[in-house]
Amino acid sequence: MNQTTTRGVPLREDRWQPQDELLNSVIDKLIDDAHHGAKDSGGGSGPLLVAGGMMLAVIGVTIGAGTGNPMLAFGIVVALAIAGFAYTALNAESVHVNKLSVLDPIGGPGNLPAGYLVYPRAWRAGMREYLMPITDRQFRIAVKLCREHPGSVSDVLRLVKRAEKHAYNTHTGHEITEHDVFRIAHRWTAEHARNSPTMVMQVAAR
Repeated sequence: MNQTTTRGVPLREDRWQPQDELLNSVIDKLIDDAHHGAKDSGGGSGPLLVAGGMMLAVIGVTIGAGTGNPMLAFGIVVALAIAGFAYTALNAESVHVNKLSVLDPIGGPGNLPAGYLVYPRAWRAGMREYLMPITDRQFRIAVKLCREHPGSVSDVLRLVKRAEKHAYNTHTGHEITEHDVFRIAHRWTAEHARNSPTMVMQVAAR
């Protein structure tokens, strides 16, 4: 069963986190842009407040003239004003950032390098939501592999899922454990890393 509601930013045993300053700054910029955009889209309350104030003034004058009781008119206007401000505040609080779309300009959370599974700012930019379909076991294994995996977040997750399926298909007679899946996934990750373009270029340069 997934534990996505309580799943927090993972911390590797070696405390490693990605140190790509350029990509980190891009993520920060996209987070800031998303929050500013949400505020701007919900920022049309100013004119509404002005119009509402004018309407309350008209209502107050009308009630005062009709009842001959200025205090009653004042009390009604105050009550209406409080209700109006409360409504506006609730609407303002409901404005939120669609976190899954924050990183769309760079392909979304799944397009980040695998190591960004453990980067806290990525979790502010939709990583938690992106990982919701992933089981806890798949998640833990991916975290263990993310530092050495040369691909993206989506790549390492696909590899873990394939390793899990392979374990079920080949290990008959006993219950599949997390270690069984990790062992297969780790071997495949090592092979993938050796054959990655980056590694091939490094070997050729020696």
